[in-house]
Amino acid sequence: MNLSSAGQILTRSEPGAAEPLQILTVYTDQPGQLSVIDGNGQTYLEMPIRDSLQFTVGGALGNQLLLLLDSKGRILAQLAFEMEARTQINDSSERYHDLLNTLYHSMMGWKGQEAEMVRFQDRHYHFFVRWLRDHVHTLKGMKYFYPELKSGIDLYADSQREDGMIWDNVNERFQEKTWWDRRFRYGGFIRDAENGRLEFRRIPVENDVEYLFIEGLYYTWKATGDDQWMASNLDNALLALQYATTDPYRWSEKYQLLKRGFTIDTWDFQTTEDAARVGGDVMVVKLDTTRFGIMYGDNTGMAASCTYLSEMLAHAGQTEEAERVDQLGHNLQARIDSLAWNGQFYTHHIPEYSDVHRDLGVDQSQQVSLSNAYTLNRQISRDKKRAIIETYQRIREEMPASSPGEWYTIYPPFERGFGVGDHSEKWEYMNGGVTSIVAGELAHGALQNGQEAYGVDILNRIQALAQKTDDYLHCAYRGAMPEPPVRNFQPLSLGALVNISHPGGALYNDQPITANRENGQRAFNGIPFLISEGAENALRITEANRVQTLEVNQKAQSIYLLHTGSSGRYTGEIKLLYSDGTTFTDYLDREKIGNWWFEAIPRKKGPICRKAWRSNDEHHFVAYYNYGLNNPHPEKTIDAIQFTGTEDEREWIIKAVTLSDHSVYFAPGIVSRGIPDNWGAAAVVYALLEGLAGVKDQGVGMDSVEIAPRWAATDEQKVETVVHLPSSDGYVAYQYEMDQPGRLITLKATGNAVHRSYRILLPETYSSAEVTRNGQPLQVNMQRYGQSRYVTFRTAKGGVEQFRIELSAN
Repeated sequence: MNLSSAGQILTRSEPGAAEPLQILTVYTDQPGQLSVIDGNGQTYLEMPIRDSLQFTVGGALGNQLLLLLDSKGRILAQLAFEMEARTQINDSSERYHDLLNTLYHSMMGWKGQEAEMVRFQDRHYHFFVRWLRDHVHTLKGMKYFYPELKSGIDLYADSQREDGMIWDNVNERFQEKTWWDRRFRYGGFIRDAENGRLEFRRIPVENDVEYLFIEGLYYTWKATGDDQWMASNLDNALLALQYATTDPYRWSEKYQLLKRGFTIDTWDFQTTEDAARVGGDVMVVKLDTTRFGIMYGDNTGMAASCTYLSEMLAHAGQTEEAERVDQLGHNLQARIDSLAWNGQFYTHHIPEYSDVHRDLGVDQSQQVSLSNAYTLNRQISRDKKRAIIETYQRIREEMPASSPGEWYTIYPPFERGFGVGDHSEKWEYMNGGVTSIVAGELAHGALQNGQEAYGVDILNRIQALAQKTDDYLHCAYRGAMPEPPVRNFQPLSLGALVNISHPGGALYNDQPITANRENGQRAFNGIPFLISEGAENALRITEANRVQTLEVNQKAQSIYLLHTGSSGRYTGEIKLLYSDGTTFTDYLDREKIGNWWFEAIPRKKGPICRKAWRSNDEHHFVAYYNYGLNNPHPEKTIDAIQFTGTEDEREWIIKAVTLSDHSVYFAPGIVSRGIPDNWGAAAVVYALLEGLAGVKDQGVGMDSVEIAPRWAATDEQKVETVVHLPSSDGYVAYQYEMDQPGRLITLKATGNAVHRSYRILLPETYSSAEVTRNGQPLQVNMQRYGQSRYVTFRTAKGGVEQFRIELSAN
């Protein structure tokens, strides 16, 4: 790029857009003074130049300008270039680079896209999840990657009920009434729109939606920096607050706190006993029959949102209202502390009336529920934060050995009282599932409260957990794996029925599937199979030999197959021939068998078919599957099993058959269900970027920031970090390098903020430091959090800053 004026030429050596902290070289054919102006019009570099000059790019993003000036300040030449940024971490080991990529993939992968859209009142609204709650929590991570944030909050402001209630979610539907109408029409908890093509719902039992609306408004304002937009939504926020603190469905006059029916923490399913009181619906509450109580998370959440709303009101000039709302938040926090804090954590649920007792098979006073992790990052005292962290560390020591982590939705889980099939089985989802939500919130809180090593350990274990599920972080995992039942097996020989090896002659670890056997058997999914020796060791059923019979003459509770097939919805049938002359026929569809030539896991969630084996020969790919069939007449002797193929070109290949004296059982996978994966991944992104990388917005659009790298708690020696908000182009970029033998940390940082506060974690063997900024000594303070020591300082210069932090042990 070059531009000439009055015979002067100014050129930049690197083509294309620049990145923060990139070193550029500028050339000129005449000496002068070089000025560099950032995207906000601020000059961040002035230096003399003769032939060439190298400088580090910084300041605000966007169009930057190079000016060559003469001794009288006249412009001799100028050159414009673009500076762009994207959120990224590049560390020496690539551990956290890979983790951030995994998290972004997980936020994207749940729906295969960054955001969804809905049309309402001739406007299109973007949101990450169509439930407001999930959208707001996902916003914590996606704000660093996605540019359009405001309409996700506007949707719920524009649709707000007249009394201030905020809807839970919005869904497309046909114009006819739905099942949800019958459930929620009674209290105006459902509303159709767009001539019946949209449906807004409020789950009656929920009582976190209003505070999450305020929280979402606050997060979005902070990310976008749009003061006018924020101010336009303050009346909606105040109305939501009024509804939550006055409506009889939401407000406890007795405790002057938010109330709800008995659910597991913030979720929307009540016990079967409580549901029976309102007609059997687990989501319904009724004023005259529901046994309400206080769930602390609704109240610590609203107390925090009062603080957020107070800040927004003050910023908009509504000082008196800001003070009123701030005091309301303090009152809520004081009341919930008095009612629910037990010295170690917040007690899950306090009934409004002491005569309410529920027999749920667990000491509820000892249950630690998910909102403790959220509350850790709200406005509570430091001693409470420390106690909550220690509580989770205790859980880690005592949790089941098969648990993936101490990050439970609730622990210990309920033994009974919640219906099967509503996501509340023991160790699943809301009832003792392990969730990345708690992991992220806990890591964030630990990193910012003197437990940096614990926070890093959580992030490392989360990455290892994601690696077990194909580098994808699910939001919910099983809290413990069940003990397998005691079973006996009888592998059967196919004998003379074998007529083929297997498609393509594929190998397994460069060995045939018959290898690595014990006593002539191979086990898959815990089931032993007898695989025939020789070139022909499988039964191939085609149109030419479509009926084959295997002699059995035994009783069995279940039958397992090791088999595979070609494409098609229907593969064949299995007929059990009993000794009394009766039969039973099972038809094989795609839920019971997969394809041999591409790995196709049956879609059905029930435990009837699992992948067993696949080749590693890319030229002759083969996959086999285990299918389990429960015998409907285990009391009868099975004379034979008849296999019948289809009357077309499809193939069915049976490698082995095994009988069992127990019903079909496959060990469940580690993944649970029920929560959008982007919600949990976003919580970990927030821990990684705000906690470990340490970039925290203290203003709006990152116009004032804290930069607190905590890499000293890791093994990383060199890290480059960019944290970017696409909605405002606010960002921070820094290069961190640790030279522990040389007792030195170097840090180069820039961003759009002029006011920056730095808090640098020191390695554990050092207790003090001396700091220079761009070669000049800087006045610093030393701070201590638990056993952790930080050196802190502030600057207000903008542009690019270079620090040398010399460490000492005293």
